[in-house]
Amino acid sequence: MSIVPEGTQPTSRSMPGGIFNAWSLFLIAVWIGLLTGWLELPIVLVREWAWPRASLNLIRTNQYFVWMIPASHLLIFTGLGLVIAVLGSVHRGLGRWLATSLPLAVGLFSLLQNVEGLHVAAAGVLAIGAGLLFEPLLARQGERLIRLVRLSVPGLAVGLIALVGFASYRVQTAEQRALAACPPAKPGAPNVVLIVLDTVRASCLSLYGHYRLTTPNLERLALRGLSFAQARATASWTAPTHGTLMTGRWPHELSVGMRVPLDGKYPTLANVLSHEGYATAGFVGNIYYCNSVFGINRGFAHYEDAYENQTISLFEIVWSTGLGKRIIQALGYPTELGEGEALQRKYADMINRDVLSWVDGRPADRPFFLFVNYYDAHRPYEFKMPRNERFGHAALPRAQRDEIERRYLDLGKLEVLPPDLDQIKRDALDLYHDSYDSCIAYLDNQMGALVSELERRGLMENTLLVVTSDHGEQMGEHGVVTHGATLYSPEVHVPLVIVPPANMPGARAVSRPVSVREIPVTIAACVGLGAHSPFPGRSLMRFLDQNRVRHPELSPVLCELKEAIAFTEDQKVPPPFGPARSIVSPEGVYIRLENGTEELYDLWNDPLEVMNLVQNPDSQPGLGRLRATLEHLCPDLTGGGQ
Repeated sequence: MSIVPEGTQPTSRSMPGGIFNAWSLFLIAVWIGLLTGWLELPIVLVREWAWPRASLNLIRTNQYFVWMIPASHLLIFTGLGLVIAVLGSVHRGLGRWLATSLPLAVGLFSLLQNVEGLHVAAAGVLAIGAGLLFEPLLARQGERLIRLVRLSVPGLAVGLIALVGFASYRVQTAEQRALAACPPAKPGAPNVVLIVLDTVRASCLSLYGHYRLTTPNLERLALRGLSFAQARATASWTAPTHGTLMTGRWPHELSVGMRVPLDGKYPTLANVLSHEGYATAGFVGNIYYCNSVFGINRGFAHYEDAYENQTISLFEIVWSTGLGKRIIQALGYPTELGEGEALQRKYADMINRDVLSWVDGRPADRPFFLFVNYYDAHRPYEFKMPRNERFGHAALPRAQRDEIERRYLDLGKLEVLPPDLDQIKRDALDLYHDSYDSCIAYLDNQMGALVSELERRGLMENTLLVVTSDHGEQMGEHGVVTHGATLYSPEVHVPLVIVPPANMPGARAVSRPVSVREIPVTIAACVGLGAHSPFPGRSLMRFLDQNRVRHPELSPVLCELKEAIAFTEDQKVPPPFGPARSIVSPEGVYIRLENGTEELYDLWNDPLEVMNLVQNPDSQPGLGRLRATLEHLCPDLTGGGQ
């Protein structure tokens, strides 16, 4: 009996007729699938250990990926095997040929998805070629191949079952094991709550004089502690500032970037507080750049990013491999942000629910460090409050809002600009600003609800609360509607409120410029680390001294843009601002671009940063001091400005 498709010549001696029956054909496919899974898993583990990387297409990395990778291949190749078995029952030669070529090609194609930069078409050609090349070799093995398959499939399957149990146990007990390794905490050690209002700029908060009542809850908190009117983020986008918030280091000292996670060079707040006996937990709404793949989770015993990464489902299992992603995307699964796939957005009320669930189940004998990142003020703006609680254009019906945005985005496609161009731009900017303010108001409401629930549980009496932001947002200033593009104040001027534990003296308003870089050292000082603190800088609690508020010891306030984040066309971003650094001091806001171009603005009298004072003779002494400060902090800078 022929063992090759009709019309072709056999490439080996004929096989006994009963060897390649439907069951054997099915088992061959399953066997190759299991082998592929067991090969891909160590490739992934070694790659991530030897060449750690971070990107938006990795953010959906399930906590259970260790067993999901081989399980994904088992599922996919089981389906493939069923198809081959059916075809083989109709035409045995075709079934044998498919069983010894197609699964091999598909398995190699899946493994090639782990080769960085290899085009999918090239991977397909290589895989098909290998399948055709090795098919005769497999076919010639005949009975040996079938015997090997039948003997090894049960062992591979049992190994997978054991891996599922072991890996799942490791994930589900990770927090308990981390806590068991922590030493006892100091008696009376305060809890620490760090809240980051992602993408919230200071100038849109009623706390700092905004004409809308956007932050009444934050204002009430500010009356109980320190509020800083001129706090600056260390970068104008999420990942580097969060790296600073966790380590106290400037962005240029850190590894974290668009494609690189935060490495282990410096200890994080979670690391340090864990060693002090704290239960540590992080809950993030920014499931992109605060995702675990970016390393912001380092040191936390409990960390929750995307809900999908905590879910065990058929979809998540298949999605865990490069081959599975290709299949699901071929079926029309939507993607967003170019690289990242669509994920469930986490609103503040959802995060509050998760936080309180953890707080209620935490070990009662340990203080806790709680990191909360809220994402509700980040585009695209989505409303969780009724229309009558929104501001301005945000209260319009959805159809009208969509039409305003559509007309604005279409401007870039028109050869002839419409006569009402200015009105189109005004309407769009009003819509963005009104939506932004509305989302901030919702965010403030939910933050207030979380603090109230912690108070109701009696947990705030001995808790240090820090509320800040990682960066702001431009709303048309300097021709920009975005962030991560410049170092102008709308993008780096952020709120900062620190509420000490009840047994510490309370309230001060600070107008001097400060950096969020000093948040880690502040927390370390408040929990009693003293000289054992590994974080640079000086505690912001120094401003509780009224004399220091009037005559403060100033620390450098550096902002950096090492790389502009990726933009979409609809954001209307002008040519990239490019890598830049800035210094903020009472003498002004000094910005230097990588090409040496300088800008200097009056911090107090020119908050919109319109008048560049670099050429002003009266500004030269202060400009010289700012240049020297920047070059001291960043010794890689060479030469003077131009």
